[in-house]
Amino acid sequence: MKRLLALITLLPTPALANFDCSIERQCGGGACEAFAGGPMTVRELGDSWQVEIAGTIYEGYETTTMETGGEVSIVLPPQQGISGLVSIYPSGEVSFTVHAYSEGAVAITGSGNCSGEGG
Repeated sequence: MKRLLALITLLPTPALANFDCSIERQCGGGACEAFAGGPMTVRELGDSWQVEIAGTIYEGYETTTMETGGEVSIVLPPQQGISGLVSIYPSGEVSFTVHAYSEGAVAITGSGNCSGEGG
């Protein structure tokens, strides 16, 4: 039994994806401006993804991967006042959309570039 466990630990496992992204601009309400919220980090945690932006951490779930859909696509279900979608493309470009409700529906989009591996 010990040999079996030792062999299992030596088997290669898929690397988890990690991306460091720089968001260049955001658009909402018909206007675009430079993004002032700092970097965005995206980490695969096995069955879920962690997206950190402007110091807040959100948990999301992939809808497709680079291998199956040509991009990493992560849906953020409602949490901490927002819901959203993050898409990272093979070129390293990223786009995201965040939806919120505060005295009316609000949608904000952003774009930039990521570096990292996996996905």
